[in-house]
Amino acid sequence: MAASNMRLAFFSSLLLLFLINSCQSLSSHNIYLRRQASILVSVKQSLESYDPSLDSWNVSNYVLLCSWTGIKCDGMNRSVVALDVSNSNISGTLSPAITELRSLVSLSIQGNGFSDEFPREIHKLIRLQFLNISNNLFSGELAWEFSQLKELQVLDVYNNNLNGTLPSGVTRLAKLKYLDFGGNYFHGTIPPSYGSMQQLKYLSLKGNDLRGLIPGELGNLTSLEQLYLGYYNDFDGGIPPEFGKLTNLVHIDLANCSLSGPIPPELGGLSKLDTLFLQTNELTGPIPPELGNLSSIKSLDLSNNGPNWRYPGAIPAKLGENGRLIELDLSSNKLTGLVPKSLCSGRKLQILILRINFLFGPLPDDLGHCDTLWRVRLGQNYLTGSIPSGFLYLPELSLMELQNNYLSGQVPQQTSKTPSKLEQMNLADNRLSGPLPASIGNFSNLQILMLSGNRFTGEIPSQIGNPQLCGSYLNPCNYSSTSPLQFHDQNSSRSQVPGKFKLLFALGLLACSLVFAVLAIIKTRKIRRNSNSWKLTAFQKLEFGCEEILECVKENNIIGRGGAGIVYRGLMPNGEPVAVKKLLGITRGSSHDNGLSAEQAESRVESKNGKGSTNTKENSPSYFSSCFNPHYSSGVVSF
Repeated sequence: MAASNMRLAFFSSLLLLFLINSCQSLSSHNIYLRRQASILVSVKQSLESYDPSLDSWNVSNYVLLCSWTGIKCDGMNRSVVALDVSNSNISGTLSPAITELRSLVSLSIQGNGFSDEFPREIHKLIRLQFLNISNNLFSGELAWEFSQLKELQVLDVYNNNLNGTLPSGVTRLAKLKYLDFGGNYFHGTIPPSYGSMQQLKYLSLKGNDLRGLIPGELGNLTSLEQLYLGYYNDFDGGIPPEFGKLTNLVHIDLANCSLSGPIPPELGGLSKLDTLFLQTNELTGPIPPELGNLSSIKSLDLSNNGPNWRYPGAIPAKLGENGRLIELDLSSNKLTGLVPKSLCSGRKLQILILRINFLFGPLPDDLGHCDTLWRVRLGQNYLTGSIPSGFLYLPELSLMELQNNYLSGQVPQQTSKTPSKLEQMNLADNRLSGPLPASIGNFSNLQILMLSGNRFTGEIPSQIGNPQLCGSYLNPCNYSSTSPLQFHDQNSSRSQVPGKFKLLFALGLLACSLVFAVLAIIKTRKIRRNSNSWKLTAFQKLEFGCEEILECVKENNIIGRGGAGIVYRGLMPNGEPVAVKKLLGITRGSSHDNGLSAEQAESRVESKNGKGSTNTKENSPSYFSSCFNPHYSSGVVSF
């Protein structure tokens, strides 16, 4: 009996001790949660505005801290290890109190409107592995104690207002794999010591105000997979040949940063490289044939290196043999030679832009089987021979430009029944001859058709015209008039008119046509006398007359001057903005352009906003001499 009582007393004591410890542990846990909740509320109070979802950050709700918006805790729901308030419409400053969350492993506040300096006390977060403050308005220098952030693997400060020189302290981050300082206002040179971060896989310094030479030491970053140094930086010298040692490189973008000198042939040994952007620089020398050895290349852009490129030579004959090429832009250079036969050998090529070069010879027949192509711009070259069968009727094709070449033969007929997506086709100023194929009428999405300056014969196929064709200044388009459906109904009713009335109607129509023809001649002569003998070319969507166009041709309306003439802006009576080009009558032998081709608006266009962001876009031509769409009630076709 005594033994039994002793055992009962013993177990009771253990249970009491367990309950006491549990209560103490629970109390300690709650205190720790409340302290972290207080820190987060303090951070929220320093903000000027934020997303309503952050209303859950309330001290009275501290027990549920780990379920607050943007908060992630450890497995025991005790410590905050991740804070993510990306894209939460936050503005204001970031309180240094954030650095009191000592258990943080990940901090992401990107895509907000944080301003002023980022807290320099960030080094207190010694467990931090991931830090993303990109796309904000942070300013000042990055004078951080980087040596304390020994666990940091990702540092992304892209697109802020940060300035000063590039911080050399980041080289002490032994585990750093991702570094993005792009889209800021860092100045000075790239420290050669950056070449010591051999663990880096991603490095971006694009969109800053960097100068000097690109250090060859960056070639020591043998783990690097992506490298971005272009846009608004203004480097001296050229591409370091040491970049040929970056054997793991997949993507390299050195566009628009004033690079000069030749393209190092060593780049041809980068077997994993799928993207090479070197456009809008001042490169010289020939394109090294070694670039044809890029076995993984998908996107290659060397465009707009023209004026200072001393004999860039020919396109590497092997280019595309890897079967992976998707995008090729070599426009606005002085390339010579033939268009390689292997560009679409993998049937993956989507964009082919070789415009404004000195390419000659025939187009490869294989291009007529490149079903993935959707954008082709080969205008203003010296291409000869016929258009490959099927080339104009590729199923994904949206834009086809072959203008200002020496192509001959007939426009090929469509042999397949595959529907076309073609919206713009320019075959102007070639040596094409014979009748136009009826299959042109199968382009149900076609809006712009330019065929002038060729040797076509025969009639315009009935499959293309459009019963509501309009646009002449004598017969301006009137969209408020009879609809296409009504027009069709009226034609049906007219078909019931007796034959004698049809004859009278035809004779009357002929008489009216003669009157209109005489008036047109008189008006044309009058316009020429009043316009200093310059030619007025009709553009698309004409809902206005010559008088309105002439009102635009004023000195204070000039928006650009091209090789073929001056461009003016204007506003039509219906409120529609237009661009008017005063042609200078340039002949084919001058600059290989007769003034009817599209104004050069395509190329890589970069813009940097007030926060330092960089965008890249290819623009389509802005000016056309004719347009056509069989689904519209009006249009203008020029042959």
